[in-house]
Amino acid sequence: MSLQAGLSVWTSRFLDVVFPPSCAACGRDGVWFCAECLNLIESVKRDPCRACGSLKLEHECPADYSRAILQGLSAIGFYHDPRLRKLLHGLKYQYAACLLPTVGDLLRRYKNLRSQPWPWVGESALALQAVVGSPKRIRMRGFDQAEKIRDLVKQELLPWAQTVSLLSRDSSVEAQADLKPGPLRQANVRGVFCVGAQFIAPDVVVLIDDVFTTGSTMLEAARALKSAGVKRVYGLVLAIGA
Repeated sequence: MSLQAGLSVWTSRFLDVVFPPSCAACGRDGVWFCAECLNLIESVKRDPCRACGSLKLEHECPADYSRAILQGLSAIGFYHDPRLRKLLHGLKYQYAACLLPTVGDLLRRYKNLRSQPWPWVGESALALQAVVGSPKRIRMRGFDQAEKIRDLVKQELLPWAQTVSLLSRDSSVEAQADLKPGPLRQANVRGVFCVGAQFIAPDVVVLIDDVFTTGSTMLEAARALKSAGVKRVYGLVLAIGA
């Protein structure tokens, strides 16, 4: 074990003594997220509509499906699940990086439970891109949770894919969570993403984020990637729904 790794272990043990961990979902002592709560998180059984995010097999898609910006969309769980919501809120709003290993466990569990092929099956090469957060919020949090999730997706689901950081984001917009779903959210993120001219666009990108609610943010990020020359964009999120 390296000196840096050894110091990290001892620091973690010291913090566990001073600030004893408890499960973010149920409050059980001794762990940041207990195995029982992890196993109770409901998995999404079928991929959502790539145009509007609906999970209904039969639905009237409000979007123009024939011109959908995403080639496919997958979600791990439901945002209304209280356990998954607390996991994501801990990462996003309480800056709890200690919950990242649980995200890895969640992805590994879902991989073992998933029965249908991934939307990107058959693609010879994939680039994994996070839906980058606001620079201001990243500075406050100390990390970008979407980038951390992207790295875990590579580790647990797509080890052969490459990770990229093509997107940059304007920090002047309001937080999407502060706005009601609908036209305001769409207008709020319009033009917020761009791809630097120095990047060579890969053919296929999997966009990764924590939550897909209205889809405004992910779809705007996908538009920016396609405008930069990406041919096909897929989406993958930890949770879907309002």
